[in-house]
Amino acid sequence: MTVIDETPLVLGPEDYRKVMGHIPTSVSIITATTEAGPAGMTVGTFTSVSLEPRLVAFYVDLGSTTWPVIAEADYFGINVLGSQSREMCRAFSRRGQDRFAGVAWEPSHRGVPMLDGATVTVECAPYRVDRIGDHLHVVGEVLDLVKRDAEEPLIFLRGGFVDLPSIPPMMVNE
Repeated sequence: MTVIDETPLVLGPEDYRKVMGHIPTSVSIITATTEAGPAGMTVGTFTSVSLEPRLVAFYVDLGSTTWPVIAEADYFGINVLGSQSREMCRAFSRRGQDRFAGVAWEPSHRGVPMLDGATVTVECAPYRVDRIGDHLHVVGEVLDLVKRDAEEPLIFLRGGFVDLPSIPPMMVNE
């Protein structure tokens, strides 16, 4: 007979982060146009929330210095990165530098920066922001979607990037 140890596991923040790192996530860059120019930050928590209304969400660390700037904009974009965008991910994760330097992008008709390295860009209006623990839960109402014929998505797992095998386009019943 197998005995299961039901002793509660006590994890510190670093242990918790390491264990949660075993869950693969997509990588997205949140962008907006501000009075000072384009602003952007990397997140690994983007998800769809609702079909009606069309809502998406992501989480932002309370210590972010970029989010307060983006939060002032009327619209923001969620750029889901493709597998060839690792350096772009790193650039938008660094502090104290021009994150858009050398990055190809174009503004949407609402002025939201749409990054060339994204497989999908979701353009949103702010819907709701709630504090949950040491993060903000940001919900956006989807206004527009742009899908590009690009490579596979960029996936982050166990502290690094992983390559997915090439996945054929899905067959859709019409």
